[in-house]
Amino acid sequence: MENEDEVELSETGKDYEVIPVTPIRRLEKKIAQIEQAGSIPQLQNLINQIIELIRSNQKIVNEVVRANSELRNEISKLPPKMDELTNEMRKFLSLVEAAGREEITAPSPEIMKDSMKPLAEQLQKLVEQNERMVENNQSILEQLDTLSKKIARPVGGTPVSRVLSSYPTLKFRREEKKT
Repeated sequence: MENEDEVELSETGKDYEVIPVTPIRRLEKKIAQIEQAGSIPQLQNLINQIIELIRSNQKIVNEVVRANSELRNEISKLPPKMDELTNEMRKFLSLVEAAGREEITAPSPEIMKDSMKPLAEQLQKLVEQNERMVENNQSILEQLDTLSKKIARPVGGTPVSRVLSSYPTLKFRREEKKT
């Protein structure tokens, strides 16, 4: 025999193995305790926790399904928008190409300069006229400031309106000149 724990019985043609009974007895006791523990509060608490865990997992699954559905709806809106964007980009590129062709076929700067010369002369005249108007307006403003200062200060003392307001009962007679 190779191992002391093994025993071979050859009379019946079946092999048997000898093992210690203590671990088997412990497992049997634990199974019996679990079967009897059907009304133990700890086991009931564990079952309640498992049920709560299952419910929270189901809520998470429902939220993931809802988010997935919303995402699919949003993604389904993308292809038409992408097509629209592609069309707009094609239009833009065609405009850029057309502008490039126009730039190539545009007249030379010398021809443009000659054709724009009358317009440039007119603009120069307008600029000169505006400069004269600014100078005139500046001199008018200076004259108005001077006039405003003269009006603001009294000449020769107290203004008549102030004198009249301080003597409300004073009456003046007009003398007519005899000629």
